[in-house]
Amino acid sequence: MRLKSFDIVLCLVAMALASCANRGLGPQGGPKDSIPPVVVKETPANGTLHFEGNRLEVQFDEYISLDNVSDNVLVSPPQQTPPEVKAIGKKLTLAFQQPLLDSTTYTIDFGASICDFTEHNPLPNYAYAFSTGDVIDSLSLSGNVYDAASLNPVSGVLVGVHANLHDSAFSTLPFTRIARTDTLGHFQVKNMRAGTYRLYALQDVSRDYLYQPGEGLAFMDTLFAPVLPDSMADTLSLFFFQEEKKRLYFQRAQRKEAHRFSLVFSAPQDSLPSVRPIPVPDSSVIVSEWEDWSPYALWQVSPSRDTLTCWLTDSVAIRQDSLAMALTYFRTDSLYRLELVCDTVLAVWREPNLSPKVRENQQKKARERRLTLASNASSSFEVFDTLRLTSAFPIASFPDTSLRLFHKVDTVYQPMRFTFLPLDSAHLSFAVIFPVEPEEQYELRVDSAAACDIYGVTSQATKFQLKVKSMDEYATIKMFVEPFDVQARLQLLNEKDEVVTELPATESGTLFPHLAPVTYYMRLYLDLNGDGRFTTGDWATHRQPEPVYYFPSAFTLKANWDFEETFRYLSLPAITSKPQAIRKAITGEIKKQK
Repeated sequence: MRLKSFDIVLCLVAMALASCANRGLGPQGGPKDSIPPVVVKETPANGTLHFEGNRLEVQFDEYISLDNVSDNVLVSPPQQTPPEVKAIGKKLTLAFQQPLLDSTTYTIDFGASICDFTEHNPLPNYAYAFSTGDVIDSLSLSGNVYDAASLNPVSGVLVGVHANLHDSAFSTLPFTRIARTDTLGHFQVKNMRAGTYRLYALQDVSRDYLYQPGEGLAFMDTLFAPVLPDSMADTLSLFFFQEEKKRLYFQRAQRKEAHRFSLVFSAPQDSLPSVRPIPVPDSSVIVSEWEDWSPYALWQVSPSRDTLTCWLTDSVAIRQDSLAMALTYFRTDSLYRLELVCDTVLAVWREPNLSPKVRENQQKKARERRLTLASNASSSFEVFDTLRLTSAFPIASFPDTSLRLFHKVDTVYQPMRFTFLPLDSAHLSFAVIFPVEPEEQYELRVDSAAACDIYGVTSQATKFQLKVKSMDEYATIKMFVEPFDVQARLQLLNEKDEVVTELPATESGTLFPHLAPVTYYMRLYLDLNGDGRFTTGDWATHRQPEPVYYFPSAFTLKANWDFEETFRYLSLPAITSKPQAIRKAITGEIKKQK
């Protein structure tokens, strides 16, 4: 019997579907490709002498892609105009954009830029070298770059050498040869010719291979001669630092609320700026309607001294939506020299567009607002802490006679003497000072209307209770320093490598009391200039950062423990003594300070 055409089509479709279904039942794919591309051919060959032209090609065994060429591909000696690097199919091409130097060995380090197209597996450590002269230079310098303060390896920074041994070369001439640190902070400056060099590390935000003020750096005080790679021990250590020079400039005026505005600077101000109210420039406001708001200004300096906040205390000043002022302050020029400047600054308040109902509710809340006092009092009050009161608005009046402090003995509250002091210029916080005893309970009572803020709003009656921790809840560390040095300072660190507290070393042992029973680490630095803090390096004076050492293990404390240990800080190399648990690579690509 003959099949009709329609039946034949149905059979073919069914067979095709069955075939597809059967393929789905079998194994899917295979193991994931983890092999990076393999070089098949280089044109001209790697190691070519008398290189001519401006282009090279590399053929691979599979399709490739390029990743972050500007940060990965490094040409040594450096060129101000980077080469053009492209990936087309299985081929990589590189074209130089500026003439090559005569009789010079060039090294192109591709970093992790070359990857396979499908799985993005990078080809590690691929480098291409050639010479425009008769010989390929083959000597090297290698080592590691560490952060001077934390001793963590610094990745992604430029390491360069200068054949010109004058200090001025660092800021006026591009490096003779360069390399970049890997994720472990390791570097190798390759294909050097025999000679004597100075060695540097550089953040190089400007990408000009020159030191610019504000860029992170490291330098060696001694001269170096390169050696053959096989005879090289990575004994060179560069200690990377950011200079304490900071760009000082006015950033912005911000007025998020009608009754206050802030003047924000890029760095702490040694001397406070001068602010003089002026009429709004080019304003339609009649000069006679303008009112000098300076008598109604209460100024508050931030603890970091980089922000100046003005609280306006008069309704006329608050209603002015635009406040103009002549601001006189110090800023740094391109060479970090301070100069006195005067700018016209405008602090503008734009009232939000609210519905009548929402506006009415806000106005009602404002009319009914009471001054709220907060405190750090708690049922687990630290024995070394100070009782503090804080307010969201500056306080105009807060007599200590309106406060009463009691010591709870059994069930009886006995009155105590105390000292009441403001802690800031705007009277936003206050300290209640009295002898705090372990395991004792105290109560601070604040009378109704005791505190009145600058807008005439008063506080409600309130009380704060605190119970002090027992000494059995704390642990102590007593650290001896060997050999003892009067310049040594000890820093107790948490598990994030952050400073918990710092004390000068004493010959009889440095005691860290009242510690929570957790894990700590210890760092020591030599305070060479005696200013009581870690001092970083300075290129202009050739000052290296102060030396830092880590205690090689952690302290896991338990409650009611007294722990004693000796810090033999010279017994191990500083760069290997840091515990692995808090060692982490950091990037040198820090934002340049403006």
